[in-house]
Amino acid sequence: MGRKTPTLNWVQVTVPVIHNGGRFPMVADNAELKYLSLQTVALHLHDYTGKLWIGERTFNLQPGDFTLTPAGMVSCYDLERAGNHLCMHFSAPVAVAGDLRLPLHWRPGAHERWLSERIQEIIHLHRKADAAGGGLAEKAAGTALQSLLLWLAVTVKGQLRTGKRLSRVDEDLERVRGYLDEHFRAPIAVPALARQFGVSQNYLAQRFRTRHGMTIQRYLLSRRVELARHLLTVTQLPLKAVAIEAGLGNPQYFHRQYLQATGRSPSQDRAQAIAAALPT
Repeated sequence: MGRKTPTLNWVQVTVPVIHNGGRFPMVADNAELKYLSLQTVALHLHDYTGKLWIGERTFNLQPGDFTLTPAGMVSCYDLERAGNHLCMHFSAPVAVAGDLRLPLHWRPGAHERWLSERIQEIIHLHRKADAAGGGLAEKAAGTALQSLLLWLAVTVKGQLRTGKRLSRVDEDLERVRGYLDEHFRAPIAVPALARQFGVSQNYLAQRFRTRHGMTIQRYLLSRRVELARHLLTVTQLPLKAVAIEAGLGNPQYFHRQYLQATGRSPSQDRAQAIAAALPT
């Protein structure tokens, strides 16, 4: 088989050309069947258990695993039972040296659902381009795929540097963070959050602070201030309404927390946004 290659080198600035994609079945007891695409990279999101060989490297697959097989490299599978995977084959529009390192195998953990939905969206865009001969849909699909690959590089950069994968604890903390990102405008108490995720309050607070560099309440405040700042600069909502929409309560509390977080008052940020919009 091919040479040992731990990562795929990809071009940081490009729009990939997608050749095909879909959800395809995989049969078990098929280790003798070898796959080889000379021109395209193969992207897979697997929903089965077994072994995968990419070149000389062997990976133990679990449902949810993400893999990339470089062009010109042989791959084969030995699965415990039949299953399916999401698959895309793509290539760079021109042959240039890659300056972006992407993992051949990655466990997305808390990112799995988002990753699956994103891949399916890209495949759908590609199919629309195929069906209608649409250049716009094709460009949208390629741009979305490049964005996903760049996100992947950023997300796993620390893991590639240390050789470590996300632990189960880290995955749980990512789920907590995802919940906070979705519900940050609502009142959230740490004891109730700990019960919801089945851990002790002290354990959750300590591990979250270690991983994210701030307390849960500070993280919530940062998200609320972020939304408030957005509303101040792109809407004409009164300050009281901005405070309510951002989950920052009464105007006095809003003013105090916003000033502490940004170094400016809400009124100052709004005035600055209005001044910037005036013609010079």
